[in-house]
This record gives sequence, structure tokens and C-alpha cells, in this order.
Amino acid sequence: MSRRQSQRPARQRARRQRSRGVALLLVLTTIAVLALVLVEFSSTAHTHLNMGVNIRDDVRATHLAETALVMTRACLDQSAWGPLGAQQDRIDPERLCDLMLGIFVRSRVDLPIGGLSVELQNVQGLGLEKGDVEEIVLKAEDSFIGLAGLRCNPGQRRCASRLRVMSQLRSLLCDPRIAHVFDNEQEDGKKYTREEIVGNLIDWIDADDNRIYIDPLNWGVLQDGTGEGEDAYMRELEERYRSKDAPFESIEELRMVRGVNDELYEYLKDRVSVYAASARVNINSAQPDVIGAMLGATIKGYVTMAYEGCGEEVETIGPGLGNIRDAVNAYAVIIRDATVAKQGFFISKPYRSERDFIGIAQDPGQYVYQKLVQAGGGQLMDYNTFLEMRYRMPLQLYTAIQQSIDFNQVQQSITVQNRVFRLRVRGKVGNMTKQIFAILRAEGQTVRTLYYREE
Repeated sequence: MSRRQSQRPARQRARRQRSRGVALLLVLTTIAVLALVLVEFSSTAHTHLNMGVNIRDDVRATHLAETALVMTRACLDQSAWGPLGAQQDRIDPERLCDLMLGIFVRSRVDLPIGGLSVELQNVQGLGLEKGDVEEIVLKAEDSFIGLAGLRCNPGQRRCASRLRVMSQLRSLLCDPRIAHVFDNEQEDGKKYTREEIVGNLIDWIDADDNRIYIDPLNWGVLQDGTGEGEDAYMRELEERYRSKDAPFESIEELRMVRGVNDELYEYLKDRVSVYAASARVNINSAQPDVIGAMLGATIKGYVTMAYEGCGEEVETIGPGLGNIRDAVNAYAVIIRDATVAKQGFFISKPYRSERDFIGIAQDPGQYVYQKLVQAGGGQLMDYNTFLEMRYRMPLQLYTAIQQSIDFNQVQQSITVQNRVFRLRVRGKVGNMTKQIFAILRAEGQTVRTLYYREE
């Protein structure tokens, strides 16, 4: 055998090995490409699956929140009460509606006793047991300071409702948490005082083109401003517009009032109402800061004495008695605690009449103290110690505030009736949350939705 013949099998084996190597490389490359395709496909499929789940849960969360809205409308509908419709005005709508939602949506009864709940066996409710109504807040719009009270009849500068709401707003704006809003320039390069903000609110809704000037030391004095009309400032803006000269239609409209920046808007939106029909505050569900603003508006000289909260000179009630603003706010907290104690675990309203409230507001500390003594089975501590430990108010300061408040004016500033309600409900399913904000008004046998927003 020749040498060439002997080398041929070796070359053939080498070619076969190279072919196998190429084939292996192709197989490995194909497997790698397929693996990448499968990984990408799996990732895309997983993403689409999650999107589908999220869309499903979003729909369920929306359905859950809307169900809570429908249930609340039914709760407020007098015709749905049948023969018990006459009892509707005696019931606290927030507690009743939350109880109904517990039964029909959550399949449980939520008791107003330390957050206790009773699960209802074999009750499926509305079939939404996979989700939950995380929050439902139903408040009477009259629980907030009603801006509608700022509007007087045409040609009238001073009217009782305007003066009352002005005083309440001035008291509210004394909150030290927003003092810096008035100390600093806003985005338009201007610095606004509290009386200018309130004057701008009046200019936005009154029917004339005359600017309102409020005397900073005497808020009972209102004059027509000189030099420019209401809309002179609006013409200086990049986006020009005019004052509405009509009542507010939504709370977001506050953003268009000059001087009301984002921070001031966030503060005001949960303390004022544009839907309340009157300037009276519903005392059954008003919060302490609103109660404090209402009380402060009845105290003679309060605007001058409350300057500490407004970033001005510190004024006190008397030697060693402290600042009147803090004292009035503390007194408002005591009133709210007395209201909660009076209502207890029942679903009835705390107060059936304005006089009923005045009877407790004249000495709320004593009411709360006696309730605690009864619950403790005896005297826990003396009354003065109780006021100082719980509210940081010595008896002398408490008595000074008690005697400063004009309860006749307070009675004229409050109500226990409610026909317009503010609803905020949040439903959650899986990772998706849907929140609905609505304004509802009960008109005879009908409950109308005045405003609706999904968040």
C-alpha cells in the first residue's frame, strides 16, 4: 500500500470529525437560539398574563368600588327604607352604610367596638369575597365650611352668612401648618395675606366686578378695592381668564382662585365645601379643626388674639393662660371626644337638635370625664388632673375658653340636618386598587350624583 493510500483514511476521519464539530456547533447554536426565543416568549407570555390578571383585578376593583357606591345610594334612599323611612334622619349614615357594606360585600358585620368583626357563615354577599372595600368615608357636606355662604345678594356687601364664613375661614387659616404659605412668595412672584385669599374667594363667586378689601384688624369691615377690578390680575397671566362671578361647581375650581396654590388647595379641600347649601356646620360629623374655626369665629377679638397661629405677634388670654388659638383647638377636640362618647356603639346620630349639642358643648370636658368615671366604675383622677393629662389644659384655661365662646352665635352656626354627602370609597382586588369620589344629594325619594371621579 502506498503512502498516499495510507493517509486517505486519516484525512477522511479528520473530515468526519470536522463535520461532526460543525454539526455540534450548529446544534448548540440552534439550541441557544431556541432557548433565547423560549425565554423571550415565556417572559412575554408571563407579562401578558400579568397584564391580563391586572386588567381582571382592575375591573373587579372598579366593580367593587362601584358596588359600594350603589349600596351607599341605597342606604341614603328614603324610599328603600319602606315604613322605616321616617327614622332615616335619626340614623348616622356613615355607620349604617358601613354596616350594610359589611353584610352585602364583605360577608361580615363590622362592629363599632374596637374594630371587632363577626363573620357571617354561608353568606356569599355579592360574590366579591376575593376583594375588599378597604375604605369608605361618608360625610355630610355640611360638616365642612360652606363657601356658598360667601355669596350675598347683588349689591349687598355685608350679609350674615358672608361675615360668618369669613370669620370661620380666617380662624381656619390661622393653622400654623400653613403659615409659610403666607410668608413666602408664590410662583407668580406675589405674597398673599389671609384676608386677600378670603377676598379673592368672595370676588370669584360674587356677581359684580368690584374687588373686595378686608380690613386685616377688623374683618367686619368690607370695602370696595380701588385701582383695579376683580379681573385685572387675571389679565396678567399667560392663560387669561375672568372671575366666574357664580357659585363654585367643584372643589377643583379653588385652584383657579388667585393665591390658592397647590399646598393651600390640598389643605382646604378637606375642610371646605362647595356643595353645602348653607353656612351652617353639621356638628354630628364635623372634625375638630372645623369645630375650632367655628368656635373661634364667635369669640370677640379672636382674630387679633389668634395672631400667633397666623405668624404675627403673640397674644395671650391672660397671664399664664397661653395662646387662644391652641386653647380653642384643644376645646374643639374635647367637644369631638364628647360627641364620640355620646354616640357610643349605636348607629343613631349623636345629636338630634342644635340645642342638644349646645348642652354638651358648654361643658364637654365634664361630659367626657363623667363617661370615663362610669366606665371605670369609680373616680380615676380628679377633674383638673384629667384635663391637664389628656388635653394639656389646666382648669383655669378651660374655663376661660368656655366663658369666651358665644354659644348663641354657635347655635346659629350649626345644623344637624344633612342632605348632601361626600363619599370616598376604595376597593382592592389583588394588586389593583380603585378609588371613587362622589358627591350625593338626597332629594325626596331620589338620590342624585352631583359629582363623580375615579382615582
